[in-house]
Amino acid sequence: MSSAQNAARDAEFDEQGFGGPVEALIPRIDIESFCTTSEMASAVQESAYDRRMARTSIAVAMGGIKRAIEMYTDSATPHLLIVETDETGLEVFDELEGLAEVCDPDTKVIVCGKSNDVTLYRELKRQGVDEYIVSPAAPIQIIEAISTVFSDPAEAPLAKTIGFVGVKGGCGASTLAHNMAWKLSRNEEKEIMLIDMDVQFGTAGLDFNREPTRSIVDALGSMDELDDVKLQRLLVEYDDYLSILAAPSSLEVESEFDANAVIEMIHMIRASTDYAIFDIPHIWTPWVQQSIMQMEEIVLVATPELASLRNLKGIYDLLCKRRPNDPAPKIVLNQVGMPKRPEIAAKDVADIIGRDVDLVIPFDAPLFGEASNNGQMIEEVNPKHEAVSMLNSLCTTMDKARGTGKKGASKKSALNMSEKMRGLNIGALATMLKRSKPTKNAKKEKNSEE
Repeated sequence: MSSAQNAARDAEFDEQGFGGPVEALIPRIDIESFCTTSEMASAVQESAYDRRMARTSIAVAMGGIKRAIEMYTDSATPHLLIVETDETGLEVFDELEGLAEVCDPDTKVIVCGKSNDVTLYRELKRQGVDEYIVSPAAPIQIIEAISTVFSDPAEAPLAKTIGFVGVKGGCGASTLAHNMAWKLSRNEEKEIMLIDMDVQFGTAGLDFNREPTRSIVDALGSMDELDDVKLQRLLVEYDDYLSILAAPSSLEVESEFDANAVIEMIHMIRASTDYAIFDIPHIWTPWVQQSIMQMEEIVLVATPELASLRNLKGIYDLLCKRRPNDPAPKIVLNQVGMPKRPEIAAKDVADIIGRDVDLVIPFDAPLFGEASNNGQMIEEVNPKHEAVSMLNSLCTTMDKARGTGKKGASKKSALNMSEKMRGLNIGALATMLKRSKPTKNAKKEKNSEE
């Protein structure tokens, strides 16, 4: 394939949404894949563990298109079929003709093949195949293809999600999350939402000197009724840019939530703001784990103590393993230089974790204590403090990771994907064949006549 054809095909891939990072969660769909190579089967299986695929159900089988035809001759097809073919050129359409006969009209189809031919790609798209991937593909390419098939290109970008996780109680993760949300709102002049998920001991209300009448518990307790309008009513408006979904800070509230409900809430929040900062509690329940997995960026906050670094190492390694297609978590070493406390140096921390620490924030009890007691951010107390400039650099890093965008971009509610499904264009596919073949019904009639 020529370089000109490669460039043309890449341009078409960009037009279909392959040019940027996948932001949206894949909708709640059933996906079944029929592969011919173990490499492709492994890639599809690995894609199932990605955070964006949390709401999907994936089954992987071998046998390619022929096996798929056998499987669905007497059964319904799923929302999405991923099929791999070893054929090239017009032979691909010969195989797809049989698949078209057993495919339900609303089933979407992604074809994977060895041919890297822009002409084949264009013709498959023209005839109704939803996407084509050159195999073997990486898991993130499969996710990108699925996202493209089940997304509206005109939809505004979803909010960037940043989760602050303290690896040990008292690390100061909540304080850093609150200060970063405040700082981002001033740096970016965009809508920032701070979500305090510590339902028993959350401090967002205290740190911003607000007394919320509604909380995150109200959101999670009525997910069936939650929409963008109700979500806005639950928020505490701090100023023109920053709003807070606070915690009730009560011991007499529900502390266990359905993980799927939490995922749905996060997705709704992403469609309602520009940045979403999550203050995630220091517990390890299923819903908290799912919350962490949904974050685009994760900031792990630790103190320079042995127990804290043990937890940091464990959580960091686990997240890197479970999120291979996402940026590695940022590491912040907080409260460094506390008087009379033996500490582990940042260099030694880097040796333990296997990478450098992103940020080292010095201990300053008067600064942070005064800010907390007065319901202020540390920059309001001392704008020239070293910790302020460090937080500003962290904000800059997060914004660069997001990429450029228009200020005040319009936000839309999550799409009803069931209304946007389209199926394989069976009739158009049949016309592509160079020779006509009898249909399944025609074959049955011929056999009955004989």
